[in-house]
Amino acid sequence: MVKQKKEPDIMESRHRRAKHGGSRSKNKKKHRVLKIIGFIVLFFVLISGVMLGKAYMDVKKVSDKSYQAIDRTTQAKLPSLKAKSPFSFLFLGINGKSVNDILVLTMNPKQDKTTVVSLNRDIYLTSESATINEVYSKKGVSGTIDALQKLLGTDIPKYMTFDMSGLGDFVTAVGGIKIQNETHFISNGYEFKPGTLTLEKKDEVNAFLTQVGEDTKKAENSLIEREQAVLMAVIPKMKSKDTILKYNQFLNAFGSNIKTDFVFGNLKALGLHYSGVLGNINKENLKTSKTMIDGKDQKILTEDQVNKAHDKIQSALSE
Repeated sequence: MVKQKKEPDIMESRHRRAKHGGSRSKNKKKHRVLKIIGFIVLFFVLISGVMLGKAYMDVKKVSDKSYQAIDRTTQAKLPSLKAKSPFSFLFLGINGKSVNDILVLTMNPKQDKTTVVSLNRDIYLTSESATINEVYSKKGVSGTIDALQKLLGTDIPKYMTFDMSGLGDFVTAVGGIKIQNETHFISNGYEFKPGTLTLEKKDEVNAFLTQVGEDTKKAENSLIEREQAVLMAVIPKMKSKDTILKYNQFLNAFGSNIKTDFVFGNLKALGLHYSGVLGNINKENLKTSKTMIDGKDQKILTEDQVNKAHDKIQSALSE
């Protein structure tokens, strides 16, 4: 149980060991990406699993609530999903005006696999004179999908965002979670100590997923790790039969925290024809190089890395 504090003070002390730090970071990133994909799988399965009677109308309402068109400058046509055509879409894991996860997913039922290209949010785009995170902060989804389509040289017709700050809705829906916490801090009246935490209420989850600390970079990284811990605790509990039994709670949670330009017919086709390919994942993390730009160290993608990503996506789109 998390102890609630009246004092609104914010403090944070890190309890990490440098030993094996690099290996742990890579493993955490790998598991985070897989869990996010699992989250998308569950969304599609839930859509396809409750398509009868009143549930059908509930799903349509959630789809309408999640729908959000974007005003983009690039063009990309979505192929026929009923024909099980391969296509790519952009998934963004966001928190406020920051983007923490950037995945280009290419789903191909005919190859029976999903190819995932993962990009670091701090990649500097020379075409934008800004990092991907900065592009999202200034231009939103439309600016981000435009920039990435130009960078990768491949069509990205659709997008989906998930607001990590809404994870409290899912924690409540699954009846609470237990997670390991590595930092000590106070946020929004709640004190979080290192060790095993039990999170049950939406308010305490929101407090746990609030950025704290004076060092902005460390605070952002710490928040991303806490988001990861909550997400990884929620996913297994959502796989139970209670997911369908409590479908209304989960649909409401998805509707409140997912935005996409997939229309209802698209989501229905994805649930019926594409959810299976998400069980066979081929993932590529694009490696960055450091360079000095305008007196500041920046992470960039070399031409080889950009070509590698382009070729991987194009290969995944082939029928």
